[in-house]
Amino acid sequence: MAAVLKKRALAEYSQVIEEQPRPIKRLRLVRKPSSSNSTILYVGLLERQKTSNEALQVLLRISDSLQFQEDDFLDIIKKLVEHFKREKESAVRVKILSLFGDIGCETGADIQHLLEETQQLLKEETSHKVIVQGVTTLLRLGKLLPDNVQIHTKLVLSAKQYLKDTSHAVKSRCLELIGQLLPVVDTAQSALVQNMLRLIGDYTYSQDARVRAAAFKTMINLHDRGLKLDPSIYTEVCSSLKDDYEIVRLAALRLICVLGNTYAENIIVLPDSEGEQLRLVDDAFAKICCSVTDLSLRVRTVACQLLGTMHQVSPKFLEQTLDKKLMSNMRLKRSAHERALESVRTGEWSSGKKWADDAPREKIDKDSISLVTSGSCGAFVHGLEDEFLEVRSAAVDALCLLSLDNHRFAVMSLDFLVDMFNDEIEDVRIKAIDSLTRISKHIILRDDQLETILSALEDFSMDVREGLHKMLAACRLSTRSCLQMCVEALLDNLKKYPQDRRSLWRCFQRIGSVHPELTLPLVPELLNIHPFFDMPEHDVEDPAYICILILVFNAAQQSPTMLQLFEENTLKHYSYLRDTMPHLVPVLKLGINVRAQELASVETSTSEFIQQICSQLAAAPKATLRSELMEAAQKDLSRLAAIDSAVSGAAEFTALFIGSQLLMEQVLSNRLWSNPASLATQQGNIIRTSITTLLQNCLKLQHMFMGLRSTELAAVKQFKLKALALQLVYIVTGSNSSALSLCDHFLLQVEETQKYLSDESVNVELFTSQLFKEMVQLEETKPGPVARSVLKLLQTSNLALPPHPNISVRMLSADINEPQGDADNAYKFTAGMVIGIPLDADIRNLRDTSILRVKLKYPDQQTVLIIPRASDLRRMDGDDALDSSSQEQCPCYRLLTTVLVSHQVWSEAMHVDISLALDVTEAEGGLGISSTARRAAAQTQGDPCVIDICKPVKVFVSPRPIKRGI
Repeated sequence: MAAVLKKRALAEYSQVIEEQPRPIKRLRLVRKPSSSNSTILYVGLLERQKTSNEALQVLLRISDSLQFQEDDFLDIIKKLVEHFKREKESAVRVKILSLFGDIGCETGADIQHLLEETQQLLKEETSHKVIVQGVTTLLRLGKLLPDNVQIHTKLVLSAKQYLKDTSHAVKSRCLELIGQLLPVVDTAQSALVQNMLRLIGDYTYSQDARVRAAAFKTMINLHDRGLKLDPSIYTEVCSSLKDDYEIVRLAALRLICVLGNTYAENIIVLPDSEGEQLRLVDDAFAKICCSVTDLSLRVRTVACQLLGTMHQVSPKFLEQTLDKKLMSNMRLKRSAHERALESVRTGEWSSGKKWADDAPREKIDKDSISLVTSGSCGAFVHGLEDEFLEVRSAAVDALCLLSLDNHRFAVMSLDFLVDMFNDEIEDVRIKAIDSLTRISKHIILRDDQLETILSALEDFSMDVREGLHKMLAACRLSTRSCLQMCVEALLDNLKKYPQDRRSLWRCFQRIGSVHPELTLPLVPELLNIHPFFDMPEHDVEDPAYICILILVFNAAQQSPTMLQLFEENTLKHYSYLRDTMPHLVPVLKLGINVRAQELASVETSTSEFIQQICSQLAAAPKATLRSELMEAAQKDLSRLAAIDSAVSGAAEFTALFIGSQLLMEQVLSNRLWSNPASLATQQGNIIRTSITTLLQNCLKLQHMFMGLRSTELAAVKQFKLKALALQLVYIVTGSNSSALSLCDHFLLQVEETQKYLSDESVNVELFTSQLFKEMVQLEETKPGPVARSVLKLLQTSNLALPPHPNISVRMLSADINEPQGDADNAYKFTAGMVIGIPLDADIRNLRDTSILRVKLKYPDQQTVLIIPRASDLRRMDGDDALDSSSQEQCPCYRLLTTVLVSHQVWSEAMHVDISLALDVTEAEGGLGISSTARRAAAQTQGDPCVIDICKPVKVFVSPRPIKRGI
């Protein structure tokens, strides 16, 4: 028997069973579950509350922590309805109805059931406040069912019943519901729509101004939703422009503008006229022009804004807005002398024999007499001369919008916009300058106009001056004297404000390329060329001379005759500027650089070179050979990034990735890992610094490059896991610091990376797949066991190959223009006080502006990060950006701010480093490092979450001691 059992056991154990590879389990961290039934618990507490105040506090808690399951929905609504019915305080009932709207926005809510309950509760309600909230809830819930016409019809009919309420708030809210939920269909086929339109029209005559305004707003809302209004209501709406309340006049103005733009070609008969006919849009335009002189500031502002939207107006009405001649129904008003002269000519002069023989023969209605201009006469003149900046600003905008597509009107409005350059408010001046820039294609500046424009270059505001530079670059000048006057004024501007040189260089570039025929006769004078004598050579570093050269070289591109006037030193200066400022100086057909032009026209294959490097690294047979190839590839790619700007982003990304891999291999090959006690020595500090560099490189790869594909992001995330694992091992084995938060952060990153790789279906590296398996098999997730299991994987891991980069990748970079590091003058201030240092920087390819920081590093190694204001960052367009190609994919910004520097007394003036950096502490969770440890590490090897994006500029600072009196 024993032999049989032994034979059977041997037979069973000798069988070979092939197991199919099981899929990798997804790592799931154990977290404390949040309470999902807190809402039902709070609702249950309502029954125990004795006073309305206590019930209101419970309802506020419910709204703050609104979260429920689908099974609890009916119980929650039932208990809220029961409490509503027995509650006597209206404020509590209002809050319950408001909760119905909040509950309807949650997932799993039965919106139709909420609507039925709300309508049922409102049937027996008498409080106006509760009814208003109930209608608001119905409107809010109805919007959640945008395609349910049947429910919307019921809600509209329900709101129609409450229109009989005596409260203006109830009526206004019901009209709002009708305007947003009334089913928009053809009025000829829907009797409901016709009835509702008549009902809304009746409420435009309500005794309460708020209801009248709500009725007009309802009509506008229906029109915006696609319902065609009846143009016959135009006359009735015009009568509301004389309403005593500004809210009614505002709503009527907007409705008149809507009708004018919609039924522009409809013909109307003017009242109190002998059958005179007019286009509806022209009459609406005249009505809105009359409101420009309204007593209310808001009405005047809205009237000016609406004028800019009416592009179908007849030219005679449009041009009349810039003329202050008195007009009455488009007829010129005659003075008393002119009427008397006409009577003498016709022989109808009074003989004096009869009483009242000289009385006027036409009867004049006193209500038709107005002391201000009527119709569209001088509307923009009044708007531009208004005492409030809101009206003037709106008038400038409207004038610009109407001039964009009307050449004649743009020419007429030029003088008025130029006059606004002298406005007392800076924002109005800037808006006038920008408006003139937008309509520059229609105008040519004369001498008198240019003189007024150039006088504004003395403005203290940098925004005004740079706006004028853009405007002068966009406009065309009429004569040579205009160009000479413009050049002299711009050079004076450069002398007074040297910080404007970059803006002035772009201005001279555009002026020269647009006016080659005007620049040609000025070349001898501008370049100081004499036909007989050799004049002294200009300093090529002089900003004013650079402006002249940029102007002349850009004009010479369009005028080959100008090339013959250049002297030898001018040609040398051209070569210098062509190398230093290629974006400002064009390529000219000169004999000295024909070879350079030929080389520039040769097509390069740098993108293929990058792909070839990645392919060679992947084909390397041995690990040692691969390391040598990666070192050579890193040098070649870094050099390529500095040479070719078209592929600099992809080359920098690949070089940084390769360098990080080599550094990782160097750290792991260190013998100190075999003896954990030696990691705390001085040699261990080298490893700690290298780990910080690895983490910072990971963050650079993740946050400093735009246009990365999923394969590249996956490679970065997997390398980041390896760097975090290395940091965890070092903290656990080589230091006394706590690693609990770091371990939790590492496990969270493992989970997120696994989810990303599975969602994107990206190939997983060997180290990453092994890490996922080890984390699943761990029984406890404490730092010690996690570090021991990770250390084995790190010691057996190999170099990761760089992914084939996308050539369109762009790298974040920045240049600080002001302050300049070569300044010898020190900023002096009293110790302990604050001094402001102006900062002007260009930032390219910035994806997230919220993480941008200004970094200050004092001589005592103290580092301060300053968050710039959002208004200090200005988006640069194609003309302002240094690289105008693909601006939509690569946003560029200009940072104009003031850096506040403060410190205690120093013995002598010392340097303060000013630079720009990215602070990704919040986005990366501080990499699991405590703020205290991160600050301590920042003093030695730097904070890995702070990424420098430009070289620091050194500024001399000298804090002086406080002078104390004797």
